[in-house]
Amino acid sequence: MKASDVARLAFIAIVVVFMLYGIINKVNDYMYEDYTEVARPVAEAVVEEPQIEEDIIDLVEQEDEYYSQVQCLALNIYHEARSESALGQEAVGLVTMNRVYDNRYPDTVCDVVYQSHMDSKGRPIRNKCQFSWFCDGKSDTIHDTESFDKVLILSESILKSYGIERDITDGAVMYHASYVKPYWASSYIKTSRVDSHIFYK
Repeated sequence: MKASDVARLAFIAIVVVFMLYGIINKVNDYMYEDYTEVARPVAEAVVEEPQIEEDIIDLVEQEDEYYSQVQCLALNIYHEARSESALGQEAVGLVTMNRVYDNRYPDTVCDVVYQSHMDSKGRPIRNKCQFSWFCDGKSDTIHDTESFDKVLILSESILKSYGIERDITDGAVMYHASYVKPYWASSYIKTSRVDSHIFYK
């Protein structure tokens, strides 16, 4: 082999080595760039994870609280007006909600429903509750589950539409059965009558 051929082959070998070196560097740069882009959001996700967990817990707690309020409203409607028409039941539900937004009463559905005079041991005094069914001495067990299921649906509808749809009681916070004449009636303004209940504000 001539010296010129050896030199030519050596030159080609050097060129190939440099080309391979350049290709390897490019590949490394590309791989490192991808790794950096992938690693960055993963690191950010790890940082944000506690906040996401807190948000989920908050949402679960809010949902639990919401359904507790639905349950309380349903219990009140069931015990106060289960023999009334759907409109009569809605009216009782609206009185409950009107009290929630009236500063003379507690500010949650459950607190409104269970508002009562307490004895020294923190127990409601018989016949001293805002809604008589809660402390009339009778069982509060739900016996008519089919009716209660319908009232649950109505209660959720009332909670969702309150303040948006018309209030058929015209803002009432009090009511009584038409066959009684409570002492307090003259202190309020009569707004409407629905089924067997007369409403006041």
